[in-house]
Amino acid sequence: FTAVIQEYAQSLGKENFYLIGEITGGREFAFDLMETTGLNAALGIDDIPDKLEYLAKGYRNPQSYFSLFRNSVLVGKGSHIWYGKHIVTLFDDHDQVCKGGNKARFCGDTLNRGHAHLPSVVALNLTTMGIPCLYYGTEQAFNGAGDNDRYLRECMFGGTFGSIQSNGLHFFNEEHKIYRIIVAINQIRKERLALRRGRQYLREISDSGEAGTFGYPHMMGDRILSVVPWSRIFDNHEIVLAINTDVDQSRTAWVTVDNNLHGDKSKFLKCIYSTDTAQIDTTITIEQKNGKAVRLTVPPGGFVIYEQPEQAKLT
Repeated sequence: FTAVIQEYAQSLGKENFYLIGEITGGREFAFDLMETTGLNAALGIDDIPDKLEYLAKGYRNPQSYFSLFRNSVLVGKGSHIWYGKHIVTLFDDHDQVCKGGNKARFCGDTLNRGHAHLPSVVALNLTTMGIPCLYYGTEQAFNGAGDNDRYLRECMFGGTFGSIQSNGLHFFNEEHKIYRIIVAINQIRKERLALRRGRQYLREISDSGEAGTFGYPHMMGDRILSVVPWSRIFDNHEIVLAINTDVDQSRTAWVTVDNNLHGDKSKFLKCIYSTDTAQIDTTITIEQKNGKAVRLTVPPGGFVIYEQPEQAKLT
């Protein structure tokens, strides 16, 4: 099937027609099936949705998500590039096989205040490695929950089962807060090659910035309430990003940046996006801590992006 589709696409002049498959059964099986069939990419439905959702909500260690994209013997590849081009990252999907009979949209999880965490999980999906996929309704904060898939498939345009268990309502609102966040982040992603193709590194943090206090963010007991930062690097361009898993208060931390990319001329990073608009265009100083580090603040349940001003909009 894939060979015939690819040949037909080439007959129309489409040399790089991209075929993405939904493959269940784990990453190793998905990789083998992709190689066998000639698919270009697969939905990461086995482990990515769980780690994306519950990292943003503070119930997974950041390394459990970010380690999925490291060089892996499992798929026999020696480069991050494979993950960037061949794995579709997602959450809030319409099957949620990992949740068994207790299914819920991201915002349907009222116990963990899903709606408050939605900006950070959207940001994680759009700015970490892989091919980001958003399921319809996420951009409108749909909140279906129940013991059947139908609760995950609310009507967008006035059907019999809509979000908030409503009937006959039209839900597509381009001014919705989450929709506007997605638009803004996607525009920045479009303008910066590092966010689409760059290597990815979870960054060490520290409260004090003192030597010996830096370490990767991790759960304390059964929860992590912290800044979770990472970098995307392409060539000599580093973009520093961070979410806050705490939805009740802003969090501040010293965040490690690449020691070799910020020489004597690199004095500060500029905020090019924040869920708190007052932060945009402000700067933070690069200091000699743990190699080099910056002290940044992330709004409650929010997200920030920083980069060197002279490297803005490297496409």
